[in-house]
This record gives sequence, C-alpha cells and structure tokens, in this order.
Amino acid sequence: MGRLEDRVAVVTGAGHGIGRASALALGREGARLALVDLRSEAVEETCELAEAEGLQAALWQADVSDERQVQRCVAEIVDRYGRIDILHSNAGVLYAGTVLSQTIEEWDRTYAVNVRSMFLVARAIVPVMQANGGGSIITTASISGMIGEPNLVAYNSSKGAVIQLTRQLAVEWGAHAIRVNAVCPGWIETGFNDPVLADLSEAELAQMVETWIPLGRQGTAEDIAPSVVFLASDDAAYITGSLLVVDGGLTAQ
Repeated sequence: MGRLEDRVAVVTGAGHGIGRASALALGREGARLALVDLRSEAVEETCELAEAEGLQAALWQADVSDERQVQRCVAEIVDRYGRIDILHSNAGVLYAGTVLSQTIEEWDRTYAVNVRSMFLVARAIVPVMQANGGGSIITTASISGMIGEPNLVAYNSSKGAVIQLTRQLAVEWGAHAIRVNAVCPGWIETGFNDPVLADLSEAELAQMVETWIPLGRQGTAEDIAPSVVFLASDDAAYITGSLLVVDGGLTAQ
C-alpha cells in the first residue's frame, strides 16, 4: 500500500466498471483522484465510494471527445492539485454492427470516444507531465484490438487504433520520462458487452464462457484494476509501449 502516495491520478470513464474499480484501486495506493465521466450521477457515485473509504477524490463531468471540455477539465484539475502524475484513459463505448449494418453515427461516435478522446486527453496532459518531470499513461485497449470478432467492426478497429496510439505515444515521449502502456481486458462482466450478448440465454452465455475462456469465468473490473495500478507505479518503471493482456487465457488459444 502507498505506492502512489502524493501522486495525482486522472481517470476518464470513472463512473462505471473498469474506470471505477481502477480509480478506487489507485486511491487505495495513495493517489489523489480526479474522476471524469460524461454521466454526472455515475461519477458522483464513484466519488462517494472513494470518500467513504477515506480517499481523496474530486469529480468532473465532461465529454472527453470534446476538446474544449477536455482543456477545461485538465486546467481545473491542475488548478486544484498542482500536478498530474497518472492518466488512466479509459472512456469507451461499444455499438454492435457489421460493415453493412453499423450506422455512420455509431462509427463516428465510437471513434470520437474510443480514440479521439485519448488523443485529446493526452494532448492536454503530456505538457503537465513534462513539467512534473514525467508520468504514467495507461490506456484501456482491449483484446478486441488484437483479434477479429464478428459484429464489432467499429469497436474492434477503434481498439486497434488505441493500441497503435499507445505505442506511438510511448516512443514519442519516453525521453521525457512519460511511460505509456495499454491494458487489454478480455471478456469483462460489467454490462459494457451487453449490446453483443443481449440475445443469449444464461445457459448459452455460460457455455460460451466455458468453451472460450481457459479460466472458466468472465473477468471482473476488479481483475483489471491491479494491472492499472501496477503500470502506474514505479514497479513498472522500465515498461513502456507494452500491452498487458488480462483475459483469462482467451487469446492464448
């Protein structure tokens, strides 16, 4: 405990699932939390959970695909805390669809939230980290960016872009002591995958899990959070440009 004492961690998409679990895990290691999410009620709940544990947290409601809102948030976070040491760039959306059925609106929104937001937030925070003498950026990619999957044309391709953005940032900013890595979750039970699982019965879902995942279960947000903490900490001081796959063995097959 205390690996992140006195550091400031920004978490986007902090209102639910992996963002919420990772924010709480970062806070338990001593980080002061800047929680950002489009959904005000959700991020307020995360903030309340953090404060109930005695963690230092403040919230910002924002659409991180919007440049002005990102700039406002980052300026206010720096004004409040004086620095930013950690960014968990986690905001994301998923719309099911093929190249024939995916709407242009769904495609554009997927890339706005899953890719553009990570570019905008990094663009705003990298200069702050430079001034601090370094930092750690962790993107939430996905095994969906590493493999092909049916009915996920926008999501799969966007997560492939996140992986390449992560590598590019790592190469570009390593000389400034800014490490950039991606965590690649597999099948995580947060409700995020509901658009592609809605037509399955519980029995069918259980059979798919047993067939596809060597560990025999879906992951949880709490399975991902320790990897985010690790990549944020000095335990990962010589790791940058890497993909940390957390998928129960799914992609090992």
